[in-house]
Amino acid sequence: MFTLNSHCNCIFIQFRMVSFYTSIMDTTYHSNISVETLSLLDCDVRNFDFNHPIKNIFFDNFDYIRKLDASGKARPSILDNVERSLLCHTCYLGFDQFECTDCDNWNIIPHSCHSRFCNACGVKYAKQLAAKATSFCLDCPHRHIVFTIPKELRNWFRQDRSRLNLLFVAARNTICTLVNRSLLKKLKMKQLKNTHYIFKDIPVRNEFGMIATIHTFGRDLKWNPHIHCLVPELVYSLKTNKLKMFHHFNFSRLRKTFQYQLIHLIIESGGLKKTEEKNRLYKNHPKGFYVYAKFKSDDNDSNNSSSNKNSKDIQGCVNYFIRYAGRPAMAESRITEYNKGSNTVSWFYNDHKDEKRYDVTDNVIDFINRLIIH
Repeated sequence: MFTLNSHCNCIFIQFRMVSFYTSIMDTTYHSNISVETLSLLDCDVRNFDFNHPIKNIFFDNFDYIRKLDASGKARPSILDNVERSLLCHTCYLGFDQFECTDCDNWNIIPHSCHSRFCNACGVKYAKQLAAKATSFCLDCPHRHIVFTIPKELRNWFRQDRSRLNLLFVAARNTICTLVNRSLLKKLKMKQLKNTHYIFKDIPVRNEFGMIATIHTFGRDLKWNPHIHCLVPELVYSLKTNKLKMFHHFNFSRLRKTFQYQLIHLIIESGGLKKTEEKNRLYKNHPKGFYVYAKFKSDDNDSNNSSSNKNSKDIQGCVNYFIRYAGRPAMAESRITEYNKGSNTVSWFYNDHKDEKRYDVTDNVIDFINRLIIH
C-alpha cells in the first residue's frame, strides 16, 4: 500500500480528516479538473465511464435527484445516499493520512461511502453481516421461509414505511404459533385475546430462533415488501429446559396463520377500519397469504420425494437473503446497456414463476424512480 523508503523503517502516524461533503457536491468539478493534476485532491479525479452503471446514471441525472429533494417528493435519505455513493473514495468523505515520523513518506486513504446505492460498499457490508449471522447459527438443519403480502396491502405499507415493522412481528407470531400449537389451544379455551407479540409473557412456551430481513422489491423492481427468514428446525422448551427437533411445517396452516396474524396487527395499528375490507382479504385469499418454504419429505403437502431440500447449507441461505441488505435493489450485472443519447436503460430479470428471462428498456428517469423507492 505504501512506498517505503529503503533507508528508513517507516513508522506511520495516522491523521484522520472527517467528512465535509455536505452541500458541496459539484458535478462540474469532475469535468474541469485536469487528470495530470497531482495534489491532495488527486483521489477525487474520477472517470465516470467505469463499470458501475448505477453510479453513472445517478451522476448524469443528479439534477433530477436534487429537484425531487427540493420539492419534497423524495425522502431525505435519497439525496444523501446518492451524494455519498458518487463521492465514494474521495476526499469529500474524509480520509486517513499516514505519515512517517522519520522521513517524508506519506499516503492518503480516502473513506468509502457506506451508501445504499454503492454496490462496492454494499457487497462488503452484506458479507460482513452474513458472516456475523452465520457465526451464531446453530449446527442443525434450517428452513428458509419467505412471507409475502398480497397486492391489496402493498400501497398501505408504502404510505408509512414504519408499518413495515408489522411484517417482522407477523412472521415472528406465525412461527411462534406453529411451535406452540398445544399452548394456543389452551389459550383459546380460556378465551384470551391475542397480544402484539403472541405468547411473549407466557413462561411455558417453546422458544425458537429466527434471522429475518426485509426486501421491499421483487425481481422486476416493483414495490413488493416481503420477509426472508432463516429458522432452525430446533425449539427450546422453557418448561422442560430441553431442546427438541421441529421438522414438520404444515404449509396450509403456515399461510392461514400468517394471514390472520398480519390482518390482526394491521387492524390493531388503525388500518382496515371497515369490516368489508378485512372480509375481502379473507375472501380473495382463501388459502391464506403466500408463504414459501423449502419442502421436506415429512411436510404435509409435499408429494414429491425429490423436493427434500431442508436447508443444510446455512451459509448459502444467509448469503442469499442478506445480499441486498445494504446495496441497490438490483445487481449491476443485470444492466445490459445505458444509452446516454436516448436516455434509456436496458436491463433484465428472471421471473420467479416461470424462470424465464424478461428484457426491459426504461426511460432513465423511470429507472431511477424504480430504484429510489427501495
